[in-house]
Amino acid sequence: MGKRKPRKPGKESTKTATPRIDLISNLPNFLLFHILSFLPTRCAMATSVLARRWRHLWKDLLVLDLDNSEESPYYLPGGRHRFVDFVDSVFAQRTAPHVEKLRLTCEIPMDKRKSSKTWFRTAVGPHLKELYLDLTLHNHQGYGRVKLPEKVLTSTSLESLVLKGRMYLVIYEGFGWVRLPSVKNLELDLDCVDPNSVICSCLALENLKLTLREAFPTKSWETPELHMPPTLKRLTLIQADETEEDLNDIEELVINTPLLEYLSITLWARCLEVSISDYPNMVEAHLDIDQDKEQVGWVVELFKALHQTKLLDLKLSTMECLLVASRFELPEFSRLVNLELEIPYFDSEFMIELLHNCNMLQVLTLHNREKVSTLELEEPNCWKLPTKDPDCVISHLKIFEFKGYQDSADEHGFVAYLLERGPILETMKIHADPSLGPKYKKCIHKQLSRVPRSSKTCQLKVT
Repeated sequence: MGKRKPRKPGKESTKTATPRIDLISNLPNFLLFHILSFLPTRCAMATSVLARRWRHLWKDLLVLDLDNSEESPYYLPGGRHRFVDFVDSVFAQRTAPHVEKLRLTCEIPMDKRKSSKTWFRTAVGPHLKELYLDLTLHNHQGYGRVKLPEKVLTSTSLESLVLKGRMYLVIYEGFGWVRLPSVKNLELDLDCVDPNSVICSCLALENLKLTLREAFPTKSWETPELHMPPTLKRLTLIQADETEEDLNDIEELVINTPLLEYLSITLWARCLEVSISDYPNMVEAHLDIDQDKEQVGWVVELFKALHQTKLLDLKLSTMECLLVASRFELPEFSRLVNLELEIPYFDSEFMIELLHNCNMLQVLTLHNREKVSTLELEEPNCWKLPTKDPDCVISHLKIFEFKGYQDSADEHGFVAYLLERGPILETMKIHADPSLGPKYKKCIHKQLSRVPRSSKTCQLKVT
């Protein structure tokens, strides 16, 4: 045994014996449960090795987050069967009396269907508040159906329901009425679903995200209808890109939702009859709607109904609908702060008229999509100086961005006008069309730099 090294005289040890205290482990159980509930279940289970106190804590959690998608950082390699066995073991070891939140994302082998039924039977009950399912039944021939238990669609406790993936929501004969009186958040993104039967049952619904796919509705002889509940505050309606063109027309679309604050619509199926209301609480609206010329009337009415919004984003297809519609009077956007437009061609006369109706506008973004537009190109305009400056230009406009700038005389005149007449303009970004080339871009920057600016702090960028 070696001798201890003698301490040098005149030097005292600066180390003090401080007891190591595990503050987290001394917290009461309900706080530990709350902390662990924010972790994926695999992480929560891993805490069992920290100390004896933690060994069985995860088993009493009321929240289960089981995600085996390839994007998940906790993806369990080894195939679908291994993950199903893992989930089986989780449910088998739990000692909690019920489940309040369940998030489950995975592919289930066809021969393991009984496992999913056991999971549903254990989790779905009178205490379940949030349910997120993204499931796929998988076999060598393709994909099978996941038939949800009836009590999922008749739950009085559910507040959030998200159903996604290669699943089928089958409301079969004799099912009875769907009843989800407490659901405030609903998201449906399934291969086959008649969403109207689910939406109409959510009497307290505030947030709806609905993705329409080719198998809408479930019965091919029925005509699709969509009736949004008047309690909605957020609505996201998406038509999937891969949807076939022979998707049934939507016979009736009802958006009588006066409480709506957020709206996003991506839709190209024909809407034959549309009912909308005024939206005095609207904050943010995004429209990407493509309709035949005979159906563009409702797009115009929706555009007018959004006159109280603070942010308005109109994609190319929507602008084309508005431009082919019969001449109509532009609404006054009295609260609009941010405006984003994809335009099929540039028309300074239209832009000035629109700015006259946006008195509070601070941010304007234009994207000239002439080269991908389906509309025939209008005769190019000659820039005309407005007889009266729009109020927003001389008092509110701070940021202007122009994408796809082609340096036509009309475009140049409009951009130069904003530089000359915008006293509080802070930033102007011009993204020249790629076909113009780097030398031409430098020329654009040189020409615009010569324009006298009303704002001394405005920064001009040309890319």
